[in-house]
Amino acid sequence: MMPRIMGGYDPCLDNYAKAYYNRPDVQKALHVNDGRLPKNWTICNMEIFGSWSDSKRSVLPIYERLIAAGLRIWIYSGDTDGRVPVLSTRYWLSSLGLPITKAWSPWYHQKQVSGWYQEYNGLTFATVRGAGHAVPLFKPSESLMLFSSFLNGHSLPSAR
Repeated sequence: MMPRIMGGYDPCLDNYAKAYYNRPDVQKALHVNDGRLPKNWTICNMEIFGSWSDSKRSVLPIYERLIAAGLRIWIYSGDTDGRVPVLSTRYWLSSLGLPITKAWSPWYHQKQVSGWYQEYNGLTFATVRGAGHAVPLFKPSESLMLFSSFLNGHSLPSAR
């Protein structure tokens, strides 16, 4: 059983994942190991990465179609994410050319600034203050507020 680390990142998480995905019952349930994949699962497998050929050049047309279909879309990032920096997300969002309906504003949880957000016509972008790449792992309470707001059709709380 994986121990729960309260309030932060568990540096052994990769070890737990490796042990789990190498279990024969898990591999059978996932229908892997049919001879095309290596038997020993690893976090970073260069054999698989090197042969990957199913990526789109850009996902922007997908977002455009989803917005045109009337779907509500929220994008979120941890503001300390080193893999997908907030500025990079803001840059690609600006390339969509969506009208801004609510300017960059703070959002609050438990009377604290928990991040910033901006609403566009068809899309909301939010940051989570102090969170890294795996936002719910770093900031579970704030993540629950973020997801609850989305699921309930509300904007993020903009008052303390």
